[in-house]
Amino acid sequence: MNVPVSVADPDTNIADPYRRLSASQMVTWQACPRLWYYNNILKLRGPLPPQIIRGNAAESCISRVMRDSPSLVSKESDDILKSPILDDGNPAYDFDELWPSPSIQPLDESEWPKDRASLEEWAMARVDAHFGRCWDDAVKEWESLTNRVGESSHADMSECRMMVENGIRMHIDQVEMCLNNISNELLESWRQGGNRPEWPSPDGFPLLWTEPHPCAMPAGDEVTWTESWEISRPWFVDPDADSFTQTTSHPEGWFQGEYDLVYRWTGKPSVIDIKASQGKGDRSGGYIEQLRLYAWLWWETHGRIEELESLGIWYLGPGIVKEVVKPTPGELEKYSHELKGLYSKIHASRPSLTDCPTTPSPLRYFESGGVPADPPTDSDHMARCKTCDLRGICENGNYELDLPSHTRIERFGHSWPITMIADINTRVDATGTVSDLRGPSLDEKGGVELSFRLQDGYDRAKVRTSRYGSPSNVTRSISNGSNVRIRDAIPSVWRGEVVLDMDSESSVDLAGEADVHPIVEIETRINVIGRIWSVNAFPDGQGVSRWSVTLVDSSGTAGVIAFKQFIPVLAAGLSRGDEIAILNGEVGEFNGLKQVKIGPNTRVVSVRTSEDVPEF
Repeated sequence: MNVPVSVADPDTNIADPYRRLSASQMVTWQACPRLWYYNNILKLRGPLPPQIIRGNAAESCISRVMRDSPSLVSKESDDILKSPILDDGNPAYDFDELWPSPSIQPLDESEWPKDRASLEEWAMARVDAHFGRCWDDAVKEWESLTNRVGESSHADMSECRMMVENGIRMHIDQVEMCLNNISNELLESWRQGGNRPEWPSPDGFPLLWTEPHPCAMPAGDEVTWTESWEISRPWFVDPDADSFTQTTSHPEGWFQGEYDLVYRWTGKPSVIDIKASQGKGDRSGGYIEQLRLYAWLWWETHGRIEELESLGIWYLGPGIVKEVVKPTPGELEKYSHELKGLYSKIHASRPSLTDCPTTPSPLRYFESGGVPADPPTDSDHMARCKTCDLRGICENGNYELDLPSHTRIERFGHSWPITMIADINTRVDATGTVSDLRGPSLDEKGGVELSFRLQDGYDRAKVRTSRYGSPSNVTRSISNGSNVRIRDAIPSVWRGEVVLDMDSESSVDLAGEADVHPIVEIETRINVIGRIWSVNAFPDGQGVSRWSVTLVDSSGTAGVIAFKQFIPVLAAGLSRGDEIAILNGEVGEFNGLKQVKIGPNTRVVSVRTSEDVPEF
């Protein structure tokens, strides 16, 4: 089968596509469940340093060189094997005529590499052709990130270039192994235009292509270096495709991952993970678990009958391949059981803080190339907490952030009462009489679609199904004129009218005599003060038209969001660590998180800059 990309089966998909497990989440959970909670539930993620530039540039350059062909692309050519990409970011596999390789005139055979030295010379020339653009693109991408920290000049371009060269040499090691070990059956099949995988490696040819490659030699000849380059080429994410368009998902949809390299020239797949690092530190332990999870994911997505031949990590810094022990059949079964249980605990339902305890695992130590140090772990079981990004928020940390705990602020000649984030109520109850009822009707997921007016004396509210889900608990007795109680609705205001959105956590019951929840008492406005933990979005003129930050105070965390004309002028000068006040904001909720919306009458003011308070 050897298929590195797959989507969930629609008939068995049980997962919300935005709430799936991944290998990186599993590594975080194993390091500390509370850290996972902060990262994935409260969205308190650390800033993105310029070292990201190095990794993105290296992987992009290595992929582009691997895609090149020594029999089609000369040393000094431009990027002539670029893949045609559709508007949705996917390669245009259904349009054979758009792919470049079939129309390219092969180089004269005298120019083809004849040995390892000449192949390496050609490949390093191709690094020269690609590296500058890959680096510039990675810098541009990093500088577009709203939650970056540092300067792009802090990323070492020469170090990255050295890492790329190491990666290319490790690939040529595979080419040489293929040259010396390929079976005659596979070689002759490839020479005839066969043996192209169902999901081929990016090579400039269409998805379906049965013509012999221009460098294919006559039957019976010894395999050449150019042939071995083509045959051994691994599958990798097409460097021209958009992010996350070539992932693979568990058949039931609750786990998702993306392989770096999948070698298949032996007839059995091997997965390689590329790391633009030296392989030192605790992360190297997480990389091992990530590879083993990929072995499990491959097994699950191939009918539980196809296992990987091997696993490895390419540490580009020292140029070392670290072999990773594959899971045994028993361990693969154990993964399935344990991961499904964890998904049910932390994604199928929303976990609480107590579901994710502060139980950090020992901090691990590795030498260059991912070699375990001696001793392999820190004897202090709290060592991980001392360097954790969340140590100023977690109770295990010993770091004072001086987070806001204001109760009042004087601004614009007015005293504004401040609500602590933990005290913000994003869910309300309301009672009243139903009118203008539309529905109810069942939606595809078994929820109830309906809308109506709720009248309470002279006050009224519009009740409607939320765009993010429908309530399932709605009284069958609802009708115009009935007295009902709305529970756990999300309040907002639209054109001066109270709006109550109902989702899966909301319900509608007939009101009893003791049920009195006046609409007039629903609070839709709030004043908060917090420090900016992260800037999540900023208008870029290319599709992003919102400003979004995550705020923290001494009691909790909340999101802040503003769209288009409501984005405050002050937003352009705000960054991580600044302390701000949101005055007369609208109470909201998104994906279970508290949210403060900035509307036409909201004011955003600076309280303190990041220079005036301890660093995060």
